Amino acid sequence: MIFQSGALLIAILGTYALKHLHVFGERDYKVAQGIVFNMTLPCAIILSFATNKHDMRMLWIVLFGFFACAIPLFVVFLGSRGDERNYRAFQMLNASGLNLGAFCLPVVQTFMGASAGLPIIMLDIGNATVATAGSLTITRTLLHMDDNFRSLPISLRLRNIAHDFLGSISFDIYMLMLVFMFLHITIPQPIITLITPFANANAFCAMAMIGLMMEIPDNRKDRIELGKVIAWRAVFGVIIAVAAWFILPFDMRIREIIVLGSFAPITIFSTKFTDSLTGNAKLAGFSLTVTAILSLIVMTILHALLPGA
Repeated sequence: MIFQSGALLIAILGTYALKHLHVFGERDYKVAQGIVFNMTLPCAIILSFATNKHDMRMLWIVLFGFFACAIPLFVVFLGSRGDERNYRAFQMLNASGLNLGAFCLPVVQTFMGASAGLPIIMLDIGNATVATAGSLTITRTLLHMDDNFRSLPISLRLRNIAHDFLGSISFDIYMLMLVFMFLHITIPQPIITLITPFANANAFCAMAMIGLMMEIPDNRKDRIELGKVIAWRAVFGVIIAVAAWFILPFDMRIREIIVLGSFAPITIFSTKFTDSLTGNAKLAGFSLTVTAILSLIVMTILHALLPGA
């Protein structure tokens, strides 16, 4: 397990080092994002659905994921009063939401096998309903950060929000697999064979993407705000993990998987939204990398200690 975690960490730090050796450019992370979000992650989602039994009780995990993402957003809004508006937005966007598909899915599957992916995907369906678009809309509305958006007719606002959701291939695949689950539709074997190499590449590509996004900010205030986000996420992670372990009606293996997911890092969408609302792309990328490394350490320790494996 130590070597598995080490391999994932090397993928992050190795690509970061190669970027500073000018093997990769400053904007090459966008290529990695395109590969992960449009190829490897959708294939990993489909493969997990195709190769695991679909217990309808898993829908409880979807509901759990929704509240695990939504509640922290409003708690941080109340708890960050008195800070500058841009930094309040940074805290709201980055202290809430779980990076499940691009980070936790490959990590958990590395630890516990391909079958461990389905609970994470179900958790991410609920999480994604807020993290992929809802958090941006809620943050800019509560903090009054986008006068142009507020001036639009309600029909155009709804259209923009719908576009944010449906424009994510991963979210679309989640919804399609949920429909397949309800209708008991199975994925044909030729499709499974075709997508398996792409799904297997998801772990490395996701970690490499994080390494390419990493850049250390030189602003002291930025580092202080990152510390606040780490503290928020630690508190929320513990609460979500305890709730998952004692409330969810599943066996210990599934509950362990959800506990590991509770300590997932900042979402890719949060970094994108932070850049668009505050213009601080360096802080957004560094925050993702720091929380990813911390999450990898915490998840490794928890996997070693919990009895679910």
